[in-house]
Amino acid sequence: MVLSPSRWTVLLPLLAIGALGCGDDEPETPPLTTLTIPFEARVGSQPFACGQRYTGLGTTKTAYDPQDFRLFVHDVRLVSDTGQEVPVRLTADRVWQAEDVALLDFADTAGLCSNGTSQTNTRVVGTVPEGTYRGLRFRLGVPFALNHQDVSTAPPPFDDPVLFWGWRSGYLFLRIDGRTTGLPGGYFMHLGSTDCAAPPAGQTSGTAGCDFPNRPEVSLENFEPGTGKVVVDLAALLAEANLDVNADVPNTSLGCMSQKEDPDCTPIFHRMGLSLDKQSPAPSAQSFIRAE
Repeated sequence: MVLSPSRWTVLLPLLAIGALGCGDDEPETPPLTTLTIPFEARVGSQPFACGQRYTGLGTTKTAYDPQDFRLFVHDVRLVSDTGQEVPVRLTADRVWQAEDVALLDFADTAGLCSNGTSQTNTRVVGTVPEGTYRGLRFRLGVPFALNHQDVSTAPPPFDDPVLFWGWRSGYLFLRIDGRTTGLPGGYFMHLGSTDCAAPPAGQTSGTAGCDFPNRPEVSLENFEPGTGKVVVDLAALLAEANLDVNADVPNTSLGCMSQKEDPDCTPIFHRMGLSLDKQSPAPSAQSFIRAE
């Protein structure tokens, strides 16, 4: 439970009295409380579900049959009523969460969704100091220190090879696959780090760094812990993309797989608050994820 302003006001004098009575100059640390952040996948106004057909997506208003919808998040923070960022320590369950990273999985095995499992995960769970909070911030993706590990020996949630490109590029931070009217073979949206260098000297795996880390920041200033939820809107992400035609550019993938040479990525990256040109900032903040 996150305390209301009135409750927090009552606690402060008590903490001060306790500190004076003990003769201890160190301020007491507020106790930790468990926080659950619900995530909901939608396609516009409709709940996302494998096996469901959606219409009116993208610039051509195409029909869309989902095949996968998963994403990693990390660096989760609440924003206090004074504007201070307070890290959320994610609870390591070794299924969906580990090392302060969470895998959100909205795809079961219904319909065309065959990559994952029947289980889904639609929440992030962690602990924060009791206090008054008014916002939520996090990053999509896996942090660099964990992004280039060996998926064959990694623990959950890092052990799924379907969410891994390779040691140099690392994990797919966001995987959204679907079949459209114009591309019945599939339109694939995969976000991950690109243009990654060879391994550091003396190493045989990993990378010395990536020109395009592609870990977008999500800032939801109107999120209310305890009552609010995070909405991940597939229709909003794909709103300015042509999902029926793949750009005729050599050596690029069907849909967008984070290649800077692929014009199909431009409108999608802009919706995530990212730029395909490392010399230029994104034209606007992300509009893919919102708080309700």
